[in-house]
Amino acid sequence: MIRQLLFTAFLTPVFGFAATLLDPAAGPVALHVNNADKRQQSVAAAQSPDGKPMLEAKWNCAAATYLEFSFDKPVVLPEFRAGDLDVDLFIPENAPVRKISLRITDAEGETLQYQLTGTIKSGNQTLRYQLKDTNSNSWGAKKNGKIDFPAKLSGMSIDFDRKDGNGELWIGKIEFTPAPLEAGDLIADAAESPVNVGGGQSAAVEEIDEKKALRLNWDAAKARWFEFSFKNPLPPIEQFESARFGVELFVPEKFTASRINLRLTDKNGETFQFTIPAAELKPGWQLVPLRVNGSGKPNSGSWGGDKNKQLDFPVRVTGLAVDYPANSGVGTLGIGKIFVAR
Repeated sequence: MIRQLLFTAFLTPVFGFAATLLDPAAGPVALHVNNADKRQQSVAAAQSPDGKPMLEAKWNCAAATYLEFSFDKPVVLPEFRAGDLDVDLFIPENAPVRKISLRITDAEGETLQYQLTGTIKSGNQTLRYQLKDTNSNSWGAKKNGKIDFPAKLSGMSIDFDRKDGNGELWIGKIEFTPAPLEAGDLIADAAESPVNVGGGQSAAVEEIDEKKALRLNWDAAKARWFEFSFKNPLPPIEQFESARFGVELFVPEKFTASRINLRLTDKNGETFQFTIPAAELKPGWQLVPLRVNGSGKPNSGSWGGDKNKQLDFPVRVTGLAVDYPANSGVGTLGIGKIFVAR
């Protein structure tokens, strides 16, 4: 809980952008088929019957009742409560398929399996499925039937009838568009909170695309990174196992930064830095979610205080930093409000 809370922003959403989770047309997809030889199964890059680059799944119906595969590099999912999942499929006529499922593995090691299909149709199709962050069909550590973020798309499975003969189908692009999230509790408005700026850089409050905000300006020739701290202490944040921070950002069309770092300082004076990768940002205003574990791990560095590398509560947001490549010239970024939600 946040003491001295000023405002709760239930109407301010964290907008999610569509994320491509799988695209066989973009290049090789490294994956592992469980017990492939024993079950006489395979999944490999191929062209669908109508000539599209897809993953072809093949199996012997008499050797098993399901095929399962995992991605060698699981794909990070945007945080969500619900959202639309679109899966491109090509299913042959009279294919012995009973169901197709998606597997998501969360930060606590729990895998949740989502059955994507009811009635199987033949031919080329895009299946839309409403994905939620809860599912009773799960297994693994801390089995609570709820996704503990961050989470990743870890694999898929195909169930089919056990009989003589072979089966196959093709899997194409998978895209996910999360529904807006509630922003949570307001911690700070950078346009209303005085800041101290590191040497060689500058910041000023101004109108940015019809919104009052703090504009950061830097020159890579003058400093290796941009950083600022809030002059006045922000409200303390009490104990949490996991919290989602939301930072309003205005990103210009040509953005050279590599990452944006939110800084939290605990009660013993140790500061932790948590990173928003710049590659995930879009031009314009957006409220970007950042998941922080109550242990303080993993982080992008910590310093000061007792140096025990653990968040000792309560903690406060104390500032932000921007990293950018050397010799990348001048850059700018707008900072608006900062929120926290559980």
